[in-house]
Amino acid sequence: MISSSVVGKAAKRTLNRSIWFNKGFSSSRHNSTLIIGAAGAVGTRLCAALTQAGHRVIATDRMKQLPDNLRQMCDTTVGSIDVTDPGRLRRLFLEHADENTTVWNLAAPLSVETAMDPALAEAVTVGGMENVLNAMQQVGARRICFTDSIGSYGAQAPRTGTTARWLTENPEQDPGSDYGLQKRGCRELMARYAEEHGGDPRFAVLPGVLHSEPVWGNGTTEYALDALLAAPHQATKHGLPTGDAFVCPIDPDVRLPMVFTDDLMRGLVALQEADESKLQEPQNGYTIPGLSFTPNELFAEIRKHHPGFGFRVELDENMNKFAQLWPDELSAEESKRDLGYEASVGLSEMVASVLAGHEKRNERTAKAFKAMDIEKDGKLDRLELEYYVKKYHLAKGRQSYRGGSMGVNVDLVVDKIMSELDEDGDGIVDWFVFSEWNRRNSIEAVVRTSFDAPEFDSRSKIPEATLKQEA
Repeated sequence: MISSSVVGKAAKRTLNRSIWFNKGFSSSRHNSTLIIGAAGAVGTRLCAALTQAGHRVIATDRMKQLPDNLRQMCDTTVGSIDVTDPGRLRRLFLEHADENTTVWNLAAPLSVETAMDPALAEAVTVGGMENVLNAMQQVGARRICFTDSIGSYGAQAPRTGTTARWLTENPEQDPGSDYGLQKRGCRELMARYAEEHGGDPRFAVLPGVLHSEPVWGNGTTEYALDALLAAPHQATKHGLPTGDAFVCPIDPDVRLPMVFTDDLMRGLVALQEADESKLQEPQNGYTIPGLSFTPNELFAEIRKHHPGFGFRVELDENMNKFAQLWPDELSAEESKRDLGYEASVGLSEMVASVLAGHEKRNERTAKAFKAMDIEKDGKLDRLELEYYVKKYHLAKGRQSYRGGSMGVNVDLVVDKIMSELDEDGDGIVDWFVFSEWNRRNSIEAVVRTSFDAPEFDSRSKIPEATLKQEA
């Protein structure tokens, strides 16, 4: 049962958006899209793209409370949705979906994560898809969209011009991994749903996804994101310690297909919105191509922005295995013909955009670190953190910064921060640890969520550097 507070928040957002919807968009159930796994890098961007396109988005994820940006962006957000819990999914669909709802199932571990725990990945990916389809059936929902992967292709697949059709025409091919087998299991479940229940399933074969978000999962093509994140840390522009050479986990001459997130969103929205009668590919499956490059080509482009960028090769067994299996390039013909999709972002533009995003975030993080580092020794201790929390978040002792008696307990807030940052227990936090922690957290967020802390007073003067980083 949804609480009255949740209903109230959803109603308020709907009222606030009513004028926007009246400008040529319908707020009817027909335009509703339920996204499962909305808090990930792809899910967050898809929520934004569909909202901008006029869809009413219901964002769900396994985390208890979805990030602020999703709660502000989407009409409805629902936390604690575990696809391995069929009862919870049934309640979700009964409360938020009907026959006109489009469903995106994005809940699945990445390639390396799957290799580390195949049984858990099977339960989430294939078992989760079965549970989602069963929940759709009970409300009569027909359309489900699924993100397949280049991990579905094995050694027998074409190296270039690779199509989604090839997967359906070669159902017994060995993808060479549990990851690929589980993706095939999902395609088979969706095909059965179409045949037995008149469903309208669609799948997009995704290459590596490139973006400037601060966090991502543990996959193979994510080596590129790791390299782009590492590059600014090898520079000294912020006057802080520099990082070591980047460790490349795959053969630096292996070419892999990728796609920049802006292109990907256009492709995924086009797949969802395409008229069913115009989809000519088997099982409505399409590759969403972008660009292809080798690590060496990527590193050369990075050096145009960071000439001192260094790397060394230390092959990761799983990642290098997958990189060798997967195609070099995906076909662009089918998605252009049926979806009207073409990629527009090349290597130079992608690298510049991602590095700019990381540089901006690093600048904010460096400002926050320097503001805390009173002794200017490149390290933080408990007293410096405590002083920073009190000074910039206006919290004093056991009183809140608004003067109440039951506000933030500074000692406990600092205890929590130190417990996360000072893993070795020496009482010292260096720049690298803080920078990594700040990708997923912020001191402001810890203060905000601690105990009964009220929202920040808009009159308080909190430096821009302390603002919460997007998760």
